[in-house]
Amino acid sequence: MKRNHVFAALAAGAVLLAIAARPARAQEWRPPSTSMPAMPASGEVNDGWAGGQASWLMGRRGAVKARAEGGGRQARFVRFSADDMRTLAAWSDRNGDGRCDMVEVYRDGALAAQVIDPDYDGTANVMRVYGADGKLVREERL
Repeated sequence: MKRNHVFAALAAGAVLLAIAARPARAQEWRPPSTSMPAMPASGEVNDGWAGGQASWLMGRRGAVKARAEGGGRQARFVRFSADDMRTLAAWSDRNGDGRCDMVEVYRDGALAAQVIDPDYDGTANVMRVYGADGKLVREERL
């Protein structure tokens, strides 16, 4: 009888170790293009405009809302959210040239991916993928 309990405990321990040793599952998403989207004019940002950006929002359509931040004619930051106010994506123009140079995509409120144009030439060069636990799973060149 003791032998069966020891065997069951060892088997359960092996399963738990195998699960713990697995890398965190990445939030799978690919950008629709390596061409970074243009930042909208502040006055253009509305729910209809947000819904048209579904390919950059993990395909979400429908109850998507957008809010522009930043002064001037061009928005510097646009945050997209659903009705439950969870962030779906955030676009930012870090150098003020009117073109998005970092897109952050969220799943279930957690960062899932970043697409970055570090040299500000309008083309995404880097994609970072995060696991459900929020840790960086991989970084790849695009």
